[in-house]
Amino acid sequence: MNQTNTIEAKIGVHAPDFLLPAAAGGNVQLSDYRGKANLVLFFVREFNCASCRTHVTQLGRLSAQFQEAGTQILVILGGAQQEAQEYARLTNAPFPILYDPKRRIYKLYELEKYLLLVQRTASLVVDRGGTIRYLKRTTLPIVWQQESRELLGFVDSLNDGA
Repeated sequence: MNQTNTIEAKIGVHAPDFLLPAAAGGNVQLSDYRGKANLVLFFVREFNCASCRTHVTQLGRLSAQFQEAGTQILVILGGAQQEAQEYARLTNAPFPILYDPKRRIYKLYELEKYLLLVQRTASLVVDRGGTIRYLKRTTLPIVWQQESRELLGFVDSLNDGA
């Protein structure tokens, strides 16, 4: 079955591969990390979402700890290259900020707008084998205020089982 066309995004399924451009240049492909690192994927709700920006900034501050836990962070923004570059600058992100101007990867991960009005956001942890192990979707970005440390604890627990 080709999971790159559709996904029932839930824990335990294989994360579909994608290729997106990075704000800093070049492209990033999800499958490049398979067998090498766990991944945290964070889908930003909107460019001007203050809670999302705070979350990305906190992830940046914890970046070294995530790396020690064998985990890389990828942030996905549903905008153009210029917005992604500005977002990277505003958050001082030490990890790739990817941009998805048509939000096709958002759709692939079932993050369409709720009632066609409110953009959904999500945090996922994809293990080294490519399986989704953690998934939190919301339309209320306030949940991201405590999410950074929760994610770090979760990826640490993946290493306990390795």
